[in-house]
Amino acid sequence: MTEHFTFRQECINKYDEEVYGLIMDSFDAMPLACLINEKYLGVHGGISPELKKLDMIQKIKRFKETPLDGLFCDLLWSDPLDDDKAGDYDFMDNEERECSFVFGKKPC
Repeated sequence: MTEHFTFRQECINKYDEEVYGLIMDSFDAMPLACLINEKYLGVHGGISPELKKLDMIQKIKRFKETPLDGLFCDLLWSDPLDDDKAGDYDFMDNEERECSFVFGKKPC
């Protein structure tokens, strides 16, 4: 994904391959999600149609390359629709990222 959205090349151009590798190592060590005040789910990307219970997140084998589909991918790369587009939409393919989903208010 970092190559697709040009982050890799930008990092190598500004710094070097070693710095890019260190940044990727730090990304790999970050948690996928957190629960804030037992009320709010914090994620990098969004939610997933596969997420039925929060303890499913703890079972993800975190320290590997992010797959192109599934719960792990969706927590990082799904996107909410803008409020004016969200309506009662469920999950739809995320054409911009070419993986994961976009989602409306209904799944939230």
